Amino acid sequence: MSYMESSRKELSSSSRPRARRRTCSTLKRRPVLIALSAVLSMVALALIPTGVLAQACIGSPAMSGQFTLGGYAALEDAGTSYGVDSRSNLPGRVGMGARIGTIDLDDTDENITSVGGDLVFQIPRRGALSLCPVVGVDHDFWSGTSGGIDFDYTRWAFPVGLAVGGRVAGGNLIPSARAGLIHQRFSGEAAAGPFVLQRDGNQSDFFLDAGATVHLGPTYGRAGIYRIFDDEGDTVIRLNLGFVF
Repeated sequence: MSYMESSRKELSSSSRPRARRRTCSTLKRRPVLIALSAVLSMVALALIPTGVLAQACIGSPAMSGQFTLGGYAALEDAGTSYGVDSRSNLPGRVGMGARIGTIDLDDTDENITSVGGDLVFQIPRRGALSLCPVVGVDHDFWSGTSGGIDFDYTRWAFPVGLAVGGRVAGGNLIPSARAGLIHQRFSGEAAAGPFVLQRDGNQSDFFLDAGATVHLGPTYGRAGIYRIFDDEGDTVIRLNLGFVF
């Protein structure tokens, strides 16, 4: 994002040879003056206040002191996740989010409970984009009995990333993207009488979360994709719909 302005120059001469030399010198300086003008224009643009972009980095329509409440759905090959979520844009540069929902796995009657939250800090800067470090935690768990065997499953995930976004189209459209590293810990246990089989594991992978939010009055909707880049990762389609208070 840069806006360029040319500078106007004036030349006065008292003799033809001197005028010719000054004209050549001016022509040589013109690219330098144009480049300097472009730099000054970029600096001027960077000095525009951007408090209205609060939490645009994560695609949230909430302004400072506001919060959102809505529902979400995540569609992937293994099943469907759905639940409710909320974001709070605290006064200042800190925001937080929380969610609770369920994961409905295909080919089974059992559902996994899923909860999570994150903390967002908007980097103090000026310009057309909002830039934020984001840290979060997700927890999935399930317990049940099948065929006389007791099962327990838990998953902890800790995503850490950097998010960038901004408002366009008069502020009604908020494209954003977040990328970083996610560390996951898995634990599963199957018990039948005195016999217990337990398996634990952990892994770290890169992830990408990108999409766009449409903000119209007190309502908003968002669509995007989420992917963890591991060997068995699927692209998840995410949908959100809610209200701003």
